[in-house]
Amino acid sequence: MKRLRIYLSGIAAVLTFLALFAWQSDSAVAQSGSPRGGVVPYQGSGVQSGSSTRVQPETFESRFWSWLTRAQYRNWAPIPGKPGDAYAGESPHGAMVKLFANRTAAANPDTLPNGSVIIKENYGPDGTTLMAVTVMYKNEGYNAAGGDWYWAKYDPTGNIAVKDGMRIAGRFKSCIECHAGADGGDYLFANDK
Repeated sequence: MKRLRIYLSGIAAVLTFLALFAWQSDSAVAQSGSPRGGVVPYQGSGVQSGSSTRVQPETFESRFWSWLTRAQYRNWAPIPGKPGDAYAGESPHGAMVKLFANRTAAANPDTLPNGSVIIKENYGPDGTTLMAVTVMYKNEGYNAAGGDWYWAKYDPTGNIAVKDGMRIAGRFKSCIECHAGADGGDYLFANDK
């Protein structure tokens, strides 16, 4: 019974996650790399009742972060063949890194089908100070020229990181260019043999 509850909870998390991405399936991505200018459509006028202050719509990246934390990604498995603890990393990801993969990616690390989510926690040299959380999400039809991966880099509190004045989210050029060199053409180095 406990396994069934865990399984159903996992299915609910996946459905919630897919709902977050449904709005962008036909999205036009701005040059900054953020889906639809970085905002998720929302209901309502955008003006609080009794106020002339405009309510800022929640960004897709913030909804994605909320989903990742609710899904308790730190309980996900590492990529098969990678350690479950932090290990030596490389720039730009930090001195130490720790990988997590959702069930879709962990069950199919050689093919990484649609719906795969890979998370890399980026640590300082001590291996315990979290510096950033980088995410890859494979969404069929999102960006064929970049392996259909959606990229995001968060600070430890869940805010999107910025590089050279650009938010690191969506079709981020330097992520795509670096990961294009992965063996197998899958944009993931962690499963290279």
